[in-house]
Amino acid sequence: MTLKFFACGDVVNSTAKNDFIDSGLKNAIHSCDIAICNFEAPINVIDRHPIKKAGPHIYQSRESISYLKDAGFDFVSLANNHIYDFGEKSLSATIQILRKNKINFVGGGLDFEEAYKPKIIDKNGIKIGLLAACENEFGCFYEEREGGGYAWLFHERLEDNIRNLRKQVDFIILIAHAGPEDIEIPIKEWRDRYKRLCDIGVDVIIGHHPHVPQGYERYKNGLIFYSLGNFYFDVAKFISKSDDSYSVILSFDKEKEVDFEIIYHKKINGQTSLVNKSEVIFNLSLLNSMLGEQYRKNNNEICLHLFYKYYYSYYEEALGALPKNSDVIKSIKFFLKKLLYKDQTERDRNLLLLHNIRIDSHRFVVQRALSLISE
Repeated sequence: MTLKFFACGDVVNSTAKNDFIDSGLKNAIHSCDIAICNFEAPINVIDRHPIKKAGPHIYQSRESISYLKDAGFDFVSLANNHIYDFGEKSLSATIQILRKNKINFVGGGLDFEEAYKPKIIDKNGIKIGLLAACENEFGCFYEEREGGGYAWLFHERLEDNIRNLRKQVDFIILIAHAGPEDIEIPIKEWRDRYKRLCDIGVDVIIGHHPHVPQGYERYKNGLIFYSLGNFYFDVAKFISKSDDSYSVILSFDKEKEVDFEIIYHKKINGQTSLVNKSEVIFNLSLLNSMLGEQYRKNNNEICLHLFYKYYYSYYEEALGALPKNSDVIKSIKFFLKKLLYKDQTERDRNLLLLHNIRIDSHRFVVQRALSLISE
């Protein structure tokens, strides 16, 4: 017996678009026994209140969940950096509507135990353990606390769950949300972490968060897809983008190693549509090759590029330093802002500093770049 498992990347349907995917893609999803996406943000609720964080706050339409159900999804991952953007109220409402639509969830919850609880799928004579976790952004359960949130990719509870599941199931899938955005390869720290989790017992890792596709590789008995890219994202930054990306259909059979099929898609007229390999702007074989001999060199160059383009100025702002490229006018504006909006500026700076220290990817990139510069 074989179990077919459809997995795709990030979904945000904020405009309540009911035909957000085309019929060809729907047929592919419905042909599988299980289908999961990353539900990137909570649903919209009346009188919503954003949590204190650096970065944007995102929500989805209430109808987005029923539209996912119609499309064939029966699981979502809640382990992502936006699911707690509006706190307990929005997360609770999201979970309530997921349950109403009979869509299961993993990786997030209203308390620590629920967020880390693995799910076991028992179908076609095959048992699959399902886990989801994200890097340490705002809302993360990096330690036990009151309230809701999502699981952390470095927490010891995640590793304990993998070891315990290994005794109960035939296969383990981990849905992972991590990595710097808009780069073509995973940074080394995440590549090492995913391999470590495969060593512990994970069979397949499905990654997303960079918003663009990255390659995949077989590691020992495991399969790692570093980033599938966006599946459907309609917030302002992405609404006009084609979001060329891919999904995977995994085939599980107790007698064989895990097999898979690549499904290519892109947004056409605002609808995620099934397309041929030749119709997307990325070359998956090339992305895979970038994990080869030149990987270390490419990784170092990317970290240095990100540091000088983004992180240096982030830390200047967070520490209240005058940007090094400031002219006279910029300098005057800088000091006036500090004088007139002292309290607000200090709060914003503290959040930005926390943002850059606590989020694993940001810390990894800066640490590597500074090490390379110092050497």
